[in-house]
Amino acid sequence: MNSHKDIFRNSFLSWGNFLKDLKTLEDLLLCSIKFDSGKETFYLVPFTYMDLENLEKIELLQSWREKNQFAFPSRFPVTQQGTIKWLNQQVLSNGARVLFWVVNSKFKEIGHVGISIVGEGAELELDNVLRGVSGGKGVMSQAVHAIEKLVEEEFSLEFLTLRVLQSNSHAVDFYTKLGYHQINFTPLREVIEGDTVNLVPGTPSVDSFLGMSKNILSSQGIPEFILTAGPSILSRESKYVKDAVTQGWNSQSSDFLNKFESSFAEYVGSKYAMATSSCSGALHLALLALGIGPGDEVIVPDITWVATASAVMYTGATPIFADIDPLDWTISLDSIKSLITEKTKAIIPVHLYGFASAMKEIMMIAHDNNLFVVEDAAPAIGTEIEGTRVGTFGDFGCYSFQGAKLLVTGEGGMLVTNNEEYFKRAKKLQDHGRKPGTFWIEQLGYKYKMNNITAALGLAQIERADNQIYRKRRINTWYRENLSDLTSIRFQEESLGTKSICWLTSFSLLNESRVSRDQLIEILKVNKIDSRPTFPAISQYPIWGYDPQVQSVAKVIGEGGINLPSGVLISKAAVDKVCEVILQTLSK
Repeated sequence: MNSHKDIFRNSFLSWGNFLKDLKTLEDLLLCSIKFDSGKETFYLVPFTYMDLENLEKIELLQSWREKNQFAFPSRFPVTQQGTIKWLNQQVLSNGARVLFWVVNSKFKEIGHVGISIVGEGAELELDNVLRGVSGGKGVMSQAVHAIEKLVEEEFSLEFLTLRVLQSNSHAVDFYTKLGYHQINFTPLREVIEGDTVNLVPGTPSVDSFLGMSKNILSSQGIPEFILTAGPSILSRESKYVKDAVTQGWNSQSSDFLNKFESSFAEYVGSKYAMATSSCSGALHLALLALGIGPGDEVIVPDITWVATASAVMYTGATPIFADIDPLDWTISLDSIKSLITEKTKAIIPVHLYGFASAMKEIMMIAHDNNLFVVEDAAPAIGTEIEGTRVGTFGDFGCYSFQGAKLLVTGEGGMLVTNNEEYFKRAKKLQDHGRKPGTFWIEQLGYKYKMNNITAALGLAQIERADNQIYRKRRINTWYRENLSDLTSIRFQEESLGTKSICWLTSFSLLNESRVSRDQLIEILKVNKIDSRPTFPAISQYPIWGYDPQVQSVAKVIGEGGINLPSGVLISKAAVDKVCEVILQTLSK
């Protein structure tokens, strides 16, 4: 996984280019940011290359620049050509800067506001905040709040900074009321070059830059009801889905599907990827492609979503339930070894809640016993083992985009492999077993396909994956820090050499806990906090056709484990509230 600095800079450049390249009014509206001020609705509309061809907007910018030169460190005669040059070179061609028009519900321009990267670090500053005309009380304040919300969600930054001339007392007061405070002070001297006056750092001072900052993370509120999960859906998702709906037919019916599959394969590091209607379908196809069928046994962990074992049953094979590790809650190596028989044909390790199974050791066991491995990586897109992403160790890897997962498409899955022959088999099975390029059916097949519209949403999500993972890991850190003094709980842990995406933050209650897991869930619910129990030991279900032994550690975790609210957009304040209730309950 990249550092947050690299994730931020790459995300900003990609996002900025995406916005500036919008080419229709429809797309502009779709990618605008809506906010309210008083009783009226306003929008932040991205500056795009279309603005260079709009003479009215150029003249508007020119007039605003002339009237507001006092607010900027460079003062010079403002011309139409100079404004065009500034817009092209300093805004649109500048990857480190993005500006938005502030417009009212009639699409009349009120002003503009932007953000830009500070130096080489992972920091953004509020940029070019300017009210051109009166638009009603509080409009620019709400525009800044909308930018703050965008910055936190899109880039996961904790602080937003700005620079303002000390002589601009109105602006200083404006930012102070918005919660910005002074962090530094830079004297500025005057440099005159022809008809241009520049204020640059130095003395003798004629003015000063005040550096100001705001913790936009701590200013987030707490929702009325704190949910367990929830995605981040922004402008890129909206545009891609719109394009798929309006244009993705006939000769373009697979464009987003092909892009999604290739982007996903590149992201996880596999040669082949095939989008499916669900992760359950991907598991089923994988097992069929490997020839698993009646009379075979497949080892699965006793703690997982039921689909892992159900897919085995779909083939006519029998799921055999292994215990889990008490620390990372993934399949136990010793338990696998103890369950291998002459009928065993495969192992399905599950990267439970985004925490990695011991894949290198599992692959060694599989190799020594001539077994296939299908990784159930449904909740673990991006989880790593020594820098390699899970799902790529086994013969197949299967992922989920169900609505509560890290990356969402509503429903959907992905099947990956590095084996061309396996991929061809799975591809044929997914397409009703027909001979490629014909309507001739050669074997019994299935319909586990993903549609182009769903893939459009998935493509946008995978392009934003690194930031989503960063947010999940940050949420996990907040919980662990807040609850570090509790001795009656044990968090699900990362194994050595692994890096979890922490899809869900979970812990189990130990025997000395004053309340049960179910009692804690009810107490949280009374306090308007959603949570959920961990999966029970699935060997207990009466659907397997035999009476399997319930594994001991799985039973303990299944009865004592809890998944905490971990939606990618949950605020620090909301996590603090959850922890406050847990501490009050378990510390009594």
